[in-house]
Amino acid sequence: MAAPESGKHWADNARCSGQDPELFIPLSDGPREDPDEVRQLQGIALNRPLNFCASCPLAVAAQCLVESLRLDDEYGIRAGLLASERSALRDSWKHRIDAEAVSAVLRGVPVVLNEAERGEVISRFAADPALNADHVAWGLGIPRKYLWQLVREHNQSSALAPSTAIASGADAG
Repeated sequence: MAAPESGKHWADNARCSGQDPELFIPLSDGPREDPDEVRQLQGIALNRPLNFCASCPLAVAAQCLVESLRLDDEYGIRAGLLASERSALRDSWKHRIDAEAVSAVLRGVPVVLNEAERGEVISRFAADPALNADHVAWGLGIPRKYLWQLVREHNQSSALAPSTAIASGADAG
């Protein structure tokens, strides 16, 4: 008998695939909870979902974690981590800038970006008149008109930033 063909999407190979999603959302867990308290409150109720995660292939668990961070998933067990355990990772992820993702969007490739990456795309587009507005708008998944609005807002906030810094520096002295 031939081995079953792997799914085309990483989640097709996840051990939790087909399970009740509620199993992976402990009621007492959330992004601002203490993970140790959650584990103490939930006790053995966490064993089943965490065992599913532990039995996942490493590549699947890695994709699960990356997706949860990329989508800013605040609740539920992902990649064997409680939401409260992923909180610090989520905060770090929000502030990182993936240069490849930013470059892809500037070329017109739609990519899910965090807020810092979107800001970088707008900043680079505003600074480089050679970039194609239609490509950048497509990559961001927004209308061209809205892209130009974001550029105007970026330019206005950039023009205000130095004077704000000077004013706050004067206040400090």
